Amino acid sequence: MESVGRIVCYGSKTAPPGFWYCMKHVGINRLYYIHSGSGGYVSGGKTYRFTPNTLYYIPYTADFSPFCDENDPVLHTFIDFELIPPILTNKIFSLEVKDDERILSALSVFVLGGKTVENESGELAALFADTSLCELCKASVIFLVSKIASENRIEKITDKVVIRALERMHTSLGEKLTVNDVARECFMNTDSFIRRFSRVVGVTPRAYLKNLRIRTACCLKETGMSLSEIALEVGYSDASALAHALKSEKTQGTIGM
Repeated sequence: MESVGRIVCYGSKTAPPGFWYCMKHVGINRLYYIHSGSGGYVSGGKTYRFTPNTLYYIPYTADFSPFCDENDPVLHTFIDFELIPPILTNKIFSLEVKDDERILSALSVFVLGGKTVENESGELAALFADTSLCELCKASVIFLVSKIASENRIEKITDKVVIRALERMHTSLGEKLTVNDVARECFMNTDSFIRRFSRVVGVTPRAYLKNLRIRTACCLKETGMSLSEIALEVGYSDASALAHALKSEKTQGTIGM
């Protein structure tokens, strides 16, 4: 079963006209509920229109650039969160809510009348000092994601060993973590672990961990952090090693950020 790690920010607001900034961090997914207004998003070179009274799930791997029509602002509620294990897809999914009281009740936890609560401000930490509120928010996110997954027939990872491995990778990037380390913590020999992980996820654990580090580094670069600082965050020995890895991945065409 999934669990919610970090909730980075949430709230409700009216979007500005034109394209608006959508924060992108590796591992952080987003839920959008469109209350009203006219707009949409661009993904994979195609344009899609938002539908009012619809909930959208945007995985962190998806290409997503939202926009708002100038004369009809989009009012939306949003939640940025970490899901463990992640749903391994780059597709954006939607769910028409209609009058489903359970979904609307789950969303109401995050409706703040135009106010955004973020980690950086310290407000989120202060609110989540109330353990019951934190658990309510996380349970609401799990419910909403489960509804979208069920309606869209999204396949979720159920293998407990792979879930444990993914959780370790996503929460320990700053460590000099190796595949042998992860296999040992999953109580498996390395060869058996690699076969099991590859069968479920579709790539080897080494490739997954490397890609996760590179994507995280690319996102952190956008925040203005130095390569030395980023190297510490994503488990590289120094800025030179990270720069070499980024250059290699870009040359191979596996990153485009």
